[in-house]
Amino acid sequence: MIVWVGDNNKASIICPKCRFETNLDATKYKTTQRKLKAKCKCGEIFRFTIEFRRQYRKDVRLSGEYNIKGKKEKGEIIIKDLSLSGIKFESFMPNQISTDDMLEVKFNLNNPSKKEIRKEVKVIWVDNRIVGAQFIERKLYQKDLGFYLNF
Repeated sequence: MIVWVGDNNKASIICPKCRFETNLDATKYKTTQRKLKAKCKCGEIFRFTIEFRRQYRKDVRLSGEYNIKGKKEKGEIIIKDLSLSGIKFESFMPNQISTDDMLEVKFNLNNPSKKEIRKEVKVIWVDNRIVGAQFIERKLYQKDLGFYLNF
């Protein structure tokens, strides 16, 4: 279970069995372990993950492609997760993508509209063929992505 932390660093933990709710000061977990175990007053023991992200991130599996700006490299990708502010994807082939590279990514949503999304991103991190990137222009396609992410 994922528990979202608010602007005040407080997280509301709800027992999955009895629905008892308690608040947690999550400040000390910002730089340490975020996967925790809790025991409710009803005796239920459960695990949860504290999430400090501002934007909801949806796990997806969408086909797409990338093109590195200023280099002659492009390739096919699978988008693994998506939010209003960024994207995580895996390239099919080894690549020359580096932190701070600017890419153009293109993919289609897998909802009834099948909307094509074409966005410029800045690479934040790279781990072999998996890349995390931040959208440069967040307002472009915001309505389409927002609707998609909520369903």
